Amino acid sequence: MKAICRMAAAGLLLALLAGCSTGQSSYEWVVEPQLQADKIEPLAVSGGGILEGSLPEDEALRALCTAQQGELWGLVDGRSGEWVVEPQFSQPPALCPDGHLLATGPDGALLSDPELDRQLAAYDPDLQTEPGHGGLGVEYVWDEESGQVRRHSWNESGAQSPVLESDETGELLPVRQGIWEYNQLEGAQVMKAEPKSLYAVATADGTLLTDFVYEQARPGSGGLIAVEKKGKWGYLNRQGELVIPCKYDGVWGQTTDRDAQGNDSAVWQRIWPAPCLEAGVVVRKGGEYALLSSKGKKLIGFGSYQALAPAPDGLVWTKQNGLWGLLRPVSAS
Repeated sequence: MKAICRMAAAGLLLALLAGCSTGQSSYEWVVEPQLQADKIEPLAVSGGGILEGSLPEDEALRALCTAQQGELWGLVDGRSGEWVVEPQFSQPPALCPDGHLLATGPDGALLSDPELDRQLAAYDPDLQTEPGHGGLGVEYVWDEESGQVRRHSWNESGAQSPVLESDETGELLPVRQGIWEYNQLEGAQVMKAEPKSLYAVATADGTLLTDFVYEQARPGSGGLIAVEKKGKWGYLNRQGELVIPCKYDGVWGQTTDRDAQGNDSAVWQRIWPAPCLEAGVVVRKGGEYALLSSKGKKLIGFGSYQALAPAPDGLVWTKQNGLWGLLRPVSAS
């Protein structure tokens, strides 16, 4: 009996050392919990219409995350777990659609700081601050007559809502029903989203996978697209199947002074769902976090850790005893 007890205790110790949670998969620490921060969130696009709250296309920028410490925000590397820029911003930094950093100083004004640019260039030579707000605003609209998806953009010279070409990545698109409207600036008819219309999900080649039944939808990533119904988020796959039901809260917040068309407006905040990355999907319910696979399987159970957040390369940000570290599946080691 004593031998059995010793074996059980040894097995439990090995599980704890491997970073196992109460979920259904085993994880280990790649970076032990050491980063002191209240929150960690994606560094996302701001002011870009449907791109609002989405991840940048650049892989290096996808590895950057924002982190809050007290009242200030900084940037951390989602691979090493180290600070790239120590907390100094008054609001969560974001990216304009062209990939420039939008960061605010203590007075709330956008920064254009040579010393900050040098710090950013050490991480990514192409990353710099943007004192203005450049880039295109984009939305995808459904042309009922032709049965195709059109791309409507503003702040783009000569934009006339072209039919979207097939996307080789196969990611899913949030679309709304479109209406033709004469645009004086362009001197042409453009197709834009019908105001207050609901969302559907489509492939880039114009195949509608759902009806127009969702209150909100975000650009797809990792083969899934997040959709909102009755204020709760779920995820659809490329076959149009709701593999993760609409019963979860948003995971991270974004504040902006631009409306959905990229125009100046009153400050508003949205709580967005997490993107589907290699590690899976971080979901939140009742203030607790879990990690689900792209098929909806529970990988890390609710309440296993204080908080979870998306990270690149199959990792997941994990908060334990007030400190953040990075986990990966044991099988990936």
